[in-house]
Amino acid sequence: MKKIYFTLMAVMGISALFSTANAQDHSAEGAQIYTDFCEACHQPGGEGFEDVYPALKDNVFVLGDQEELIYLMLEGRAGMPTFIADLEVEELTTIINYIRNSWGNAGGEVPHDQVVEAYDFIAEEDDGFGPGN
Repeated sequence: MKKIYFTLMAVMGISALFSTANAQDHSAEGAQIYTDFCEACHQPGGEGFEDVYPALKDNVFVLGDQEELIYLMLEGRAGMPTFIADLEVEELTTIINYIRNSWGNAGGEVPHDQVVEAYDFIAEEDDGFGPGN
């Protein structure tokens, strides 16, 4: 019985190690994109500047409707720049998932296909945004 217990604990430990490594790899990439494109306004901990740049930590909009957040990142709004020309779709998916799941946020993962669909839609519009316009 002891042997089974120790084996089970070892398997769980190894599994946790690999899960953490994968999460850290994703978080490291997201953290770098965040540092390069978002941190100056929204601050290192996602706390923003009161009445100037909204906090991303515990933000109802960030944690809410995925589609609205995707379109905000693609088109910008009210002083927030558009990122459709600056970031590849994979990077957009990474940063969206990073801010939805950092600083205690638990927004879950936005599927890459959903970001691709929105990116393609915006890029095809004749509104001045995106490549090919």
